[in-house]
Amino acid sequence: MRSFLFSVEPRWPLGLALIRLVTGILIARHGLSVFDAEEIRGMGTWLANDLHLPAGLLMAYLAKGTEFFGGLLLAVGLLTRPATALLSITMAVALFGAHADTMLTEGQPALLFLLLFGALFCFGPGRWSLDYWLMNRAAPEAPEAPDAR
Repeated sequence: MRSFLFSVEPRWPLGLALIRLVTGILIARHGLSVFDAEEIRGMGTWLANDLHLPAGLLMAYLAKGTEFFGGLLLAVGLLTRPATALLSITMAVALFGAHADTMLTEGQPALLFLLLFGALFCFGPGRWSLDYWLMNRAAPEAPEAPDAR
């Protein structure tokens, strides 16, 4: 226990997996409103009127869909870098569009999510992820050819 608590060696596999899993679950939970048509319509109207984004309803579905499905991908570590790139764009719009004046108050969740997505994009999914498993699984060995004598 002492070596774990006071070690200067990083514990990347476990720490990275926990950060990725919890961040993915939290953002997926935040994106659950993609399945609530009334809430999406309200968000779409707000995006079109307040942020002046074209096709507000489409943008609302894209934002919440990215949060939900991107969060699920992030939690299991599948397509981690593409998912974090899309999630970063979504959080940047939320932070600089919706919370530009309140970044350090109401905008803190968007700021923290953006920071986590940026870090996960840079560090990758880690050893405990589907991305790692898919990239490093052993290729089936070819049968040896009989000696041609």
